[in-house]
Amino acid sequence: MINPYADGLKELKKGSLYEILANIISFIGVIILLLLLFTYYGCLISSPTTTTSISNLQLNSSLIGILAAAVIIVIIGAILSIVGIIKLRSGFNLLKNTGLDVSIGSTGATLILISLGILIVGVATVIVIVGIFIIVIAAILELIGGIMLGLGFYNLGKGLNNSTIETAGILIIISGIIDIVISVGGILEFIAFILIYTSINGILSKGIPYVQTFSQMLGVIKGNGYAYLNVYSQVEGTIISARIEGTSISSTSITPNKLSVGNNSITVNFGSVQGLIPYSNYIVSLIVQDNSGRTILIPVNVQYQPY
Repeated sequence: MINPYADGLKELKKGSLYEILANIISFIGVIILLLLLFTYYGCLISSPTTTTSISNLQLNSSLIGILAAAVIIVIIGAILSIVGIIKLRSGFNLLKNTGLDVSIGSTGATLILISLGILIVGVATVIVIVGIFIIVIAAILELIGGIMLGLGFYNLGKGLNNSTIETAGILIIISGIIDIVISVGGILEFIAFILIYTSINGILSKGIPYVQTFSQMLGVIKGNGYAYLNVYSQVEGTIISARIEGTSISSTSITPNKLSVGNNSITVNFGSVQGLIPYSNYIVSLIVQDNSGRTILIPVNVQYQPY
């Protein structure tokens, strides 16, 4: 049975792991390249320009070998990063089906993938002046995509009531903005994905959460701002909050705020519901914490019936 909530989190966990490995491998490759650069210029300074001894030729050969190894390491890091972004995009796409407001994360991951493709074209045409402009466009798209990816994780943390994932999302946004300072931006991103990986691993280690996915109408929202919901639950827990997806409307009170196993009649007060379209269908998402500490999202199909 497909569980978009759990499957989406698993994809985000895998993507985060790929990004962690990509950062480590890329960092090693960059360090090797820097050491190689210092070694090369050190040889130029210490050796006369007219010297062409066999020892120098052997040294140059060794440097070329190290350079090739470093480039291969960086390429491996880049490939892992691309796979990671694909996994993150897949995870956000799955979680969109649960009612979580994370579509911006999927869009951000898509922009990053597009920017990488454009970057390859730019590098291939860098000899021509237009190649420089293509690289700049790729950098701008990657920046925007990185910020949107961070917002996706921030919204995920907010939706799951998980402050660690929220913080990780903010770190990704900051790292994208200051990415021009590679060392600082890369470190923040590295820390962010470690936080995301450990947080999601903690959520999943408590068991796969149950998500209600009935297609029939299970409630109504009235013009006075009250929603009357019929919720079937397989767990006992506390309803932390509720929101109407696609809007900024959140609950002001929930009665009762406890879920029992089986059928539950829940009344949610959203206050003002101005802006909702009469007799249109919406999803009310209940954020529930069960007795084992898992955070569960329960989407409920409703119709706005103002009269």
